[in-house]
Amino acid sequence: MTVKLVALWSSPTDAEAFDKDYESTHIALVQKLPGLKGAVASKALDGPYYRMAELLYDDTDGLQKSLGSPEGAALLADAGRLQENYGCKLDVLTVEEQARI
Repeated sequence: MTVKLVALWSSPTDAEAFDKDYESTHIALVQKLPGLKGAVASKALDGPYYRMAELLYDDTDGLQKSLGSPEGAALLADAGRLQENYGCKLDVLTVEEQARI
């Protein structure tokens, strides 16, 4: 079973600066997460969100341990910083993958 944390970012006040910061800082923090099986960062073409990230884990225990680690704390703190600096909102879902087609 694959468990995903899905991060949905609303539009920032300065998209160009946000993208540069997100790509250079936030993604680097994601790569340091223990137990991370994989990750996908996407930019929306339409709809209510600006960006989406999917963090993949083997199970919910792995996800919880990862976010509870010092690296997870750094990532969560950076998410707060991005929201504050760029006026965007982060919605987070935890989902269980049901099928790959």
